Amino acid sequence: MLQDALEAGGIAWWMMEYPSGAVFFGANKIKMLGYNESDVSNFIHFSHFTDLIHPDDYEAAMTSMRNLLTGQSDRYETRYRIKTKAGGYVVYHDKGRIVGRNKKGELAVAGVVANVTESSIDKDGNLISTSPSAQTL
Repeated sequence: MLQDALEAGGIAWWMMEYPSGAVFFGANKIKMLGYNESDVSNFIHFSHFTDLIHPDDYEAAMTSMRNLLTGQSDRYETRYRIKTKAGGYVVYHDKGRIVGRNKKGELAVAGVVANVTESSIDKDGNLISTSPSAQTL
């Protein structure tokens, strides 16, 4: 039932182990990009997602995550365009924080991502910020 509620809201959960980069996530994270559940095995490392981030938004997204991982920030929050399976872009608002360590001692970072495309693109297709806490990309 929780998964149904997240999907209805255009939201998905995710978790990343650092430094290995292994990722775990709700299937809606890739469904919102046009992939189906049989494609999950193509998304086992964080780079499989970050490689899809629009080039103009990539550095700001990576800086936000680096700031979290290096202790410069207590949370990760950013908005970026990410490529869909069909080749277009949707906008994700992504946020998370360090939630602990796994059995191997790696940092566990968890969060949620929301598809905010409808409220995030101007008439010219440019990314806009609608939240004062969101980074300007």
